[in-house]
Amino acid sequence: MDQLFNNRELAVVFWSFILLSWAFTKEGVRDSAKHVLSAFFHPIILTLFALMGGYVYLVVGALYSVGLWNYEQFKATILWFIFVASVELFKANTIYDEEGYFKKSILGHFKLLVVFEFIVAFQSYSLIAELIIVPVSSYAVLMLAYSELREEYKPVENILSWALFVFGAFMVSYGFYFIYSNFGEFAELKTLMDFTTPIILSVLLLPFIFVISVYMLYERILVRVNIYTDNKSHRMYAKFKALIHFKGDHNGLNKWLAFSCMSDFESRKKIDESIISFNIRKDEMV
Repeated sequence: MDQLFNNRELAVVFWSFILLSWAFTKEGVRDSAKHVLSAFFHPIILTLFALMGGYVYLVVGALYSVGLWNYEQFKATILWFIFVASVELFKANTIYDEEGYFKKSILGHFKLLVVFEFIVAFQSYSLIAELIIVPVSSYAVLMLAYSELREEYKPVENILSWALFVFGAFMVSYGFYFIYSNFGEFAELKTLMDFTTPIILSVLLLPFIFVISVYMLYERILVRVNIYTDNKSHRMYAKFKALIHFKGDHNGLNKWLAFSCMSDFESRKKIDESIISFNIRKDEMV
């Protein structure tokens, strides 16, 4: 167990179990959890996770073949899939609403803060110390986030900000000291791979997230076709024609659906005429 999980990870698991055990004594939490689980096990969500799992499997296989991944990275890969890849997948639906998302995502993995976080995470303290550090630091961060929302809590925000800064500086300083004292352990291929594997996986995940985000965007727009007609054949034809005609112009597609009305979807001919009419109107407005 000590080889598989370090003391910090054990402390996080312990306190997470305590928190969840307490939370599930509340009826409201239990009801909410049922709804969340029900939503998670929706066939579409499961399909997306299965596709992402298959994509990550292929990526890991490719990295393994070129020596950039080995079985010592299995735990790190699983944790990355749960806490990083899953979050990115759930954010895919809003990517087009955030300007420069992919550029920010890539640059975010190469900030100096990432190095400091790795240095802090490289060593863990005794289990007793970690059992104290994890809840105290987590509670302080939550208090800081809450105090930032209200002007009257500004003094508390300042105190917590300085306290967390000092604590962070201590953790980073001790991390450098630990590396200096155990440089032989640090200067190993495994350490380099521990640092680079999550970054490489995150960057290589972006093409998959991009494809999913495009699919979600067009699905969100084209679902409005269902409002205009109950005829499945006409729905499929309208969506097919729209994708072919507008190609990557999702703004144009969105405007066409806003321009259209129910009568435009009574037949395939009407759908074609609606697209033509929209183009004529658009050209007149230019």
